[in-house]
Amino acid sequence: MADVDSQKIIETLKQRFTGPKQFIFWYDDRGEFQDQIEEIRQGLQGTARVVILTMGHQLKIKRDLLALSPNEKALVYSPEPQPQLIEDHLRNITLYSGAFTADSVEILRKELGFPESLRQFIKDHQKFFESKERRQKLLRYDLKSYLVVPELAIMATLARLKQPIVDFFDILQLVMAAGVTDNRILAEFEKYQVSQRFWAEIRARFGYAADQPQLQDFVTGIYLTTTYQQMHQSMPKGLAMFDLSQDLANVQTLIQQFGNRNQGATPDQFQELGQVVWQYVHGATLFASMDIDSIAKADVFPQFDEMILAWIQDRLSLKDVDSQLNGQSIEQLTKWRVDTTHYGQTYRALYQMMRKAWYLVRDTLRDRKTDKKLSELIEDYVTSGYKTDTDYRKFIRDYQRVNMPDAYLPTKRLIDSLYVQDNLDDAIQAWTGQLSGGTVDPTHLQRNFYKYHVASETNRIVVIISDAFRFEAAKELEKRLRQSDQVTGLTMDYLVTGLPSVTYMGMPAMLPHRELTLTTKELLVDGQPAVNREQRAAILQQQNPASAAYALDELKNAPSAEIREKFAGKQVVYIYHNQIDTTADNPKSEDSTFQATDEAIAEIQQMIRRLRTLSISHVLVTADHGYLYRDDQLTDSDKIDIPKTTDDIKSQRYLITGREMTTPGIGCQRLGDLLENTDSRYVYYPKTSKTFRAPGGSNYTHGGASPQEMIVPLLDVRTTTNRSAAQDVQLELVNATKRITSLEVPIVVRQSEPIGATVIPATFDLYFVDEQNRHISGLVSINANSQSAEVQDRIQHTTIVLADRHYDKTAHYYLVIENQQNPDERQKIAFVMDIASWDNFDR
Repeated sequence: MADVDSQKIIETLKQRFTGPKQFIFWYDDRGEFQDQIEEIRQGLQGTARVVILTMGHQLKIKRDLLALSPNEKALVYSPEPQPQLIEDHLRNITLYSGAFTADSVEILRKELGFPESLRQFIKDHQKFFESKERRQKLLRYDLKSYLVVPELAIMATLARLKQPIVDFFDILQLVMAAGVTDNRILAEFEKYQVSQRFWAEIRARFGYAADQPQLQDFVTGIYLTTTYQQMHQSMPKGLAMFDLSQDLANVQTLIQQFGNRNQGATPDQFQELGQVVWQYVHGATLFASMDIDSIAKADVFPQFDEMILAWIQDRLSLKDVDSQLNGQSIEQLTKWRVDTTHYGQTYRALYQMMRKAWYLVRDTLRDRKTDKKLSELIEDYVTSGYKTDTDYRKFIRDYQRVNMPDAYLPTKRLIDSLYVQDNLDDAIQAWTGQLSGGTVDPTHLQRNFYKYHVASETNRIVVIISDAFRFEAAKELEKRLRQSDQVTGLTMDYLVTGLPSVTYMGMPAMLPHRELTLTTKELLVDGQPAVNREQRAAILQQQNPASAAYALDELKNAPSAEIREKFAGKQVVYIYHNQIDTTADNPKSEDSTFQATDEAIAEIQQMIRRLRTLSISHVLVTADHGYLYRDDQLTDSDKIDIPKTTDDIKSQRYLITGREMTTPGIGCQRLGDLLENTDSRYVYYPKTSKTFRAPGGSNYTHGGASPQEMIVPLLDVRTTTNRSAAQDVQLELVNATKRITSLEVPIVVRQSEPIGATVIPATFDLYFVDEQNRHISGLVSINANSQSAEVQDRIQHTTIVLADRHYDKTAHYYLVIENQQNPDERQKIAFVMDIASWDNFDR
């Protein structure tokens, strides 16, 4: 065996040559040290010369040895056995010389720190141990973890196991990850004579036995056994060869560990193997007649998620929002699949999309009163009605993200129809029916914004005006801000814009003024233009010299010192933001309106955070106007023909003219009433989601009369520079007992407190380990995200399945509760092992 530690041999020989013997003969029977003899020659320089003895050259070697001076010593090395006496022409010299032997197995055993009991193991696997590189890799592993089955150390080395504790389940997962065909690791097992032991371990632990075992058949057994167990179904007789249910605990442990290992990984080898098995057993045919309730219990194959999504689509097409699977509504089912199943994150966008579709269908089916006053319509919208717009926005956003237009087109068409015809049209008709005769509290009128919400402030105030930032988007921003304990005050209110609800009206209206006058698409503020930021800043400074106006884009990446300088000495600062309108008002990018809305929410939230760090603590967030968006393009029937004269101002959602008209389906307001002046012109608008025939986009419109266009947010945010005290929520074990009496261990945990500004939700992994920290169970994930103040609502029950193996009742075993986001935050809770063994019973 080559490549053992030559230095030990050199040191031993040097010691030997200090004695009186001039020559030392070394017959290396199997030539194990031929490759190292040159290294030994170098090491013996100055001590003895090295003479290589080969058969047929004995007489020459004898003559050379006898010619040496008495003080010159020599090692005579032969890579062959010592010849018989009749053929040994050096026998008379060897009789008065020294003899040396090197036991490579013994040298290796000592080098590896193996006990005497593993000497035969080394000898049986000489091919593996002849490589110094492989031996060094093996030395990384804890000897105690493989002492009983030493072949596991070779398997771990060949499979490139990274952890120091050798466990067969970990090795097996690496083998599975290498694929069921042309498996590099299995080929190495065969080469280095551990293949039989590998399959023997499979047979002992999982009950898989075959004359010619195949990894594909074993993996198929693991996947199918788990599937039918999850479904609470017996495996069909035709699949009996794959039934490993007699060792179900180990099957469950392996599938949970392998699934967890690949959770969120790219590539997902758990999914790749699932696809191989699905094709191997013709899964589409095998599960074609399986009832959907059973399918919904299983998560081994991604095709099950596709079948569930198809079922949901079918239910929604019938406007059936009451159907359940296994006692779960579609809302509950989609959340459960995302939160707890292996492919939940893969199909997250689709499940979210279908859940939003379910909300939209459900809400459409509810009775709505259409005879409400304007104040009641406003109250309805700001308390709950806006949610429909949010649901539609998120449905369309996810539909665009998943990029599967054909598969979910039926649901898309249904939702578009319901949103426009059953929601927008009804809501706008009710709104326009009350708009002309209704009144709005002056504090809620957009034109009075500065008077009631800015002028009265004695401390510095920052106003972020985001173009087309709808009320529903601001509600999402409010929800995000509420999660921070550095936000000390948060109040959501609203403003009602004038008409037309467009930028050139809304932006000037929020400046300080005595009079507003509309010329051609330009609203003058006390006779002054307010088209750009510089003009608006000048108007602000006329009212309060300590005022300024900036663009959010110029601040968001600016150094802190620059922002401090800009805000120094300022009492009123307007920050203008244009993420949504600049995207949506361009026909080439209007289909990204909802993506732009998401980006606007994130950018405003980030700006508030930056301002907070600079001790700018009071921010108002509002908008110049909202918008209507329908993802199905406007058709010719959606457009109203209305004449336009030279002096008229016409767009898709409004017409400003001095003419009086009585066209059906069109409402109007006198412009002078809206601006509180003597302007005698009228603003006409559609009474539904339809538009006037005019140039513009096909999806995004604004300027008309609807809650979505006219009700804009007024979000009052107050922050502190104090360090956040927020911490991850804790998960507490509340089991009645910590004694394990079965492979299925019931676990009861309690979320320590409700989620809030100072308590952050977290996901925890629960699993059992032994004294060497080896996993002895599958892994279960618990989402601790309840906001309920009721303790009972924060208790969760689960079951962890232990691997079926021998457990020492005198050893220690632990339940680990580990925070996924902060793995260093873990609890290790001791449990007493008390599983009955067959050894305790008479047979």
